[in-house]
Order: sequence, then C-alpha cells, then structure tokens
Amino acid sequence: MSFRLYARNRRAAFRSLLVSLGFILVHHSLQLALSVGLVPVSTILAFVGKLLQVFAFIVINFAVFELYHKKRSRTKLWFYGLLVFGVMIAIAGLLPGSSSQDYTLEAAMSRTPALDGYLLVLSPLFALMLAPHVGQRFKYAASLIVAFAAQLSEIAIGYWEPDSAALDTLSGLLPVFYYVLLFMVLFERVVELLQTAYRSSITDGLTNLYNRRFFSGQLDRALRSGKPVGVIFCDIDNFKRLNDTQGHHKADGVLKQVAAILMEETDGIGLSGRYGGEELVAFVNGPTQTVFQTAESIRLRTEKESIVTISVGFSLSDPDDSTVPGYGETLLKQADQAMYHSKTSGKNRVTDYATISSRTGQSLIASPSGGKGVRK
Repeated sequence: MSFRLYARNRRAAFRSLLVSLGFILVHHSLQLALSVGLVPVSTILAFVGKLLQVFAFIVINFAVFELYHKKRSRTKLWFYGLLVFGVMIAIAGLLPGSSSQDYTLEAAMSRTPALDGYLLVLSPLFALMLAPHVGQRFKYAASLIVAFAAQLSEIAIGYWEPDSAALDTLSGLLPVFYYVLLFMVLFERVVELLQTAYRSSITDGLTNLYNRRFFSGQLDRALRSGKPVGVIFCDIDNFKRLNDTQGHHKADGVLKQVAAILMEETDGIGLSGRYGGEELVAFVNGPTQTVFQTAESIRLRTEKESIVTISVGFSLSDPDDSTVPGYGETLLKQADQAMYHSKTSGKNRVTDYATISSRTGQSLIASPSGGKGVRK
C-alpha cells in the first residue's frame, strides 16, 4: 500500500513510510532468521538488528507526523538529530570503559543498555512532541504506550528476568498490538488523504460546488433513472461591475455566499455545481413546481442575504428523451437560454424554458418583489 501511494504521489511522508517499513522488515527478518536457525547466532547481527529497530521507530513516527504536516526545518533538525544521537549512543556503547579489564567487542555488542534505554525514552518523547499534532491523537498515543510497554518487557527479559515465560509471551504479543494500532492510524489517515484528493478532483476550489465535468456526469445519471429532473441555471447580475469596483476578494466572497445558498437549497433533492465564472447550476429531482420553487427560493434568498441578485432559468426533462445521449447538455443549454431571458427582461427573476420555447406559450417569470410570479 505504501509503495503504491508513493508511486502515485511522491510525497515525503510516503517515502519516509517506505523507509521505516524497510527498516522494520530487515529487523524482524533478522530476528526470525536468528530464532529459527537460518543464520548462526551472531552478536553483530543482534546489534545491527537493535540499531535498525531504533531507526525504524524514529522514522515511522516522523512519517505519521508527515502525513498531517509538512516536515519543517525544526522538525528536520529533531529527526536527523535523533538518528545521529542513536548512532552516537550505539558507538559509545561499544567503546571500552576506563576500568574494563576484560573488554571484548563481542561482549559489548551482546548487551546494549544505552540503546535499550534510548528506545524506551523515545515513546514518551514522541507522545509529548508529535501526538498533539496528529489527527488521531488517542490511537497514536495508545500505540506509543504499547511500544513503551513492549520495550520495557524486552529490557526486563534481557536484564532481570531472562527465564520468565510471561514476560517472553508479553514481549512477543505487544509488538503485534503496536503494529495493529499503528496500521489503524496510517490506514485511516491514508483514506482521509485519498478522499480529500478525490473531493478536490470533482469540486471547484473556490465555491466547493461540484465542477462542470462531475456535475454533468451526475446529471446524465439522474436522467437515466427516468424520473423527472429539472436543471436550474443561475447567473449573478452585474458581477463584472462588482469585480471591477470592489475587487476580486469581495467578488469571490459573494460568489461563495451564493454557492452556499445553492447547496443548501438543493441538499437532499438534487446537486449543485459551478458551470464557469459566475454561472452556477443545479439539478433537482421532481416536477415543475418543485423545480420552480427551488429556483425561486435561491433567487429570493440571494436577494435578501447578499449584496447581489441573480437571474435564473430552468428546464424540465422530457421522459421520452431522458436516455438520449447528450440530453443532459441539451437541458443545460435550455436552462441557460431561460436564464438569458431573465437577464434581458429585467434581471433578478426566474424563467421556465418550457414557456418561452413556444411562441404561443406563456412565460412564468418570478417578479423581483413577488415570489408568486407573473404570467407574460
């Protein structure tokens, strides 16, 4: 999973995750090989495995942090400082003491109290330093507690109770619980990142409305159901003047405000999107009256709650044409024409395309002050 994530998105966090998993794999492979006799028991291999365990623990915890935050200069200093300090402790543990008469390198490698103590201290250090900045802080803190307990049991076996069956079982089970908890943290965060990436690919960054491509696809899907669907097309009146006189920041704020109204009014009955510029669209599942009421509610709320007004047009689907390829785009064009009719006949009103498509038909237009609409 980590490799595929890094291959698709070469983020530093995924690279750190891969490196830490590599350390973990080598460390546990060495342990397995030594325990089943695949390789002869060697103090050098045991020492290297312990050092890899320290490196893996440091790297994987910083990888978890990087899944939530970019690694800044201070974080990098801590990261590389802890790695270098681990190497220094390992080297210092191999040096002969001033009073040592029977020093051998093999004996120094067989017992690594400095590295064991360093690994034990890392868990509370990360709990204080990283846990407050990780989204799933309780699960992450629980994993550090389990890691601390696992390291404590290893120290107890190595220095105090080498023949304790209970401690031996505990030291074997706790790492499994640690990896399960850590996997839960990583998996949930990766799912969040993937959902965020997917959401950003189908929505407009400014308004949070669905983008044109996704909206059109969902409209076609709704039409294939055979149920009546109404397309609403909105255009903010005098938006260019607002942009020129009050600036982009103010205009963007107004656009987001109108988009929020559109989302609220179509929630549960349809879908809203940004067609382009100040043009916003929506589709509503329901008969003409439902579509008109939704469109009028959007118009009226915009007039009351913002400093702008909108011209609105809508078009209702024909059940006989719902399965025709490209019919969704046809409905959008019809709603656009109805919106243009609202724009050119006074603005701040709602027009039904069905009533302007025929010369003999009547056009239902919502008056700027009424809400019931007038016949024209």
